[in-house]
Amino acid sequence: MRREQWWVLSWSLVGFVVSWYALVGAVQTIYQWFPHEPVTLLFGFGLTVISLVGLVRTSRKGPWWCLVPATVSAIAVILGLVADSTLLLLGLTIPGFY
Repeated sequence: MRREQWWVLSWSLVGFVVSWYALVGAVQTIYQWFPHEPVTLLFGFGLTVISLVGLVRTSRKGPWWCLVPATVSAIAVILGLVADSTLLLLGLTIPGFY
């Protein structure tokens, strides 16, 4: 495999892990590891943005078949980004939400 292929596949794997963290942190009990829920959501939000940027930059340089895992990973990352940002915005606008 060429180097570009490894980069796309590794960013796809990072995207899946980060999207899992963002979604589980938004809807389940990851906040037990970090007792402050806004920190958990903000950490997931930041990781999803970094992973989305990495996916976009590397997928342009990779071969066409690497677009399949990169696209699936990008969709999962966007879902995690939407979930975390929605809960963060609700927490900022509604007093006592957390």
